[in-house]
Amino acid sequence: MSSRRTLAGLILLLGLLAAPAAATYAGDRPLSTVFHDELRGGYVYTVGNSTYSGSISPGGEYTVAFEPELPADAAVRYQRIYVYWSWSKLDQNAIYPALSLTRTDTGENLTEVARYADSKGFVSTNDFFSGTDVFTTADLAPGENSFTLVLENNATDNRTFVVQGIGLLAVYESPESPEAIVWVSEGADLLYSSYGITPAMASSRIDFPGEIDRSGLKSAELFLVAPSGGYTRENIPVINRLFFNREGTGSMPSFFETILSALFPGSSGKEWVNVFDSDETVQIGIDRRDVLPYLRSEGNFALVQDEKDYLVLSNAVLRAERR
Repeated sequence: MSSRRTLAGLILLLGLLAAPAAATYAGDRPLSTVFHDELRGGYVYTVGNSTYSGSISPGGEYTVAFEPELPADAAVRYQRIYVYWSWSKLDQNAIYPALSLTRTDTGENLTEVARYADSKGFVSTNDFFSGTDVFTTADLAPGENSFTLVLENNATDNRTFVVQGIGLLAVYESPESPEAIVWVSEGADLLYSSYGITPAMASSRIDFPGEIDRSGLKSAELFLVAPSGGYTRENIPVINRLFFNREGTGSMPSFFETILSALFPGSSGKEWVNVFDSDETVQIGIDRRDVLPYLRSEGNFALVQDEKDYLVLSNAVLRAERR
């Protein structure tokens, strides 16, 4: 048994340290579906009091306090802590961050279960890694959810990185809650329409597999997290786009699309612009929106497209609630 655990640990370590292949500003690191189920319940997501850290040197710390709320009868089904980091470097060389995460209320040293990373993808100045580190922690319990996390740069060399924030996601079951279908996706896809990367290339697709009986639905919400999303110093009218069940570029003339949408509302999906909300201090872009009119019985997907925004698409949750 111990040899199996050693092998499993080695495989995880190699996965965490492996250099990204074909990493670019294009949408080449699609998010992975990590949870999909039908249940009575919902989810909570919070970044606590996260703010932009600035450069963290070896031995430096970063602290975030959380106060998530769960229904009184809730039981956690899926829970993760997400550390959103970027500009990870040793001098002027790209390198992964060395970090640890501790809960101050329990003294628990959190276990890292995944690392997603992306970069510019070509040799040039400031081609450093950005990514999302994923940790587990003791399940939340109703009424006992205030806690603080302390991140430390525990590198033995001089590598530094910045933290844009830490997020907590918990999908829960609750007997008193409505029936719902929940999808959770996670990763780190760096999108930037620049250096020869067009907006069509700087697009990341998120698929939500499975069938849905649309006739019995009351609501459907799409939730997205993208560090840096929505924050730019450039004066650009449109910095990003979100498509739901609609390809980034239409295949038919806009005139016919208008007629089709009038005859069959929602049939061709929907497009929104400038969807993420963040600023210089709180740099985790978040978006929530109703997608029920555009939901399909199967093959649902979202597409995030950059237009000079520079963002790292990291989380997506789709929750469809039954009547």
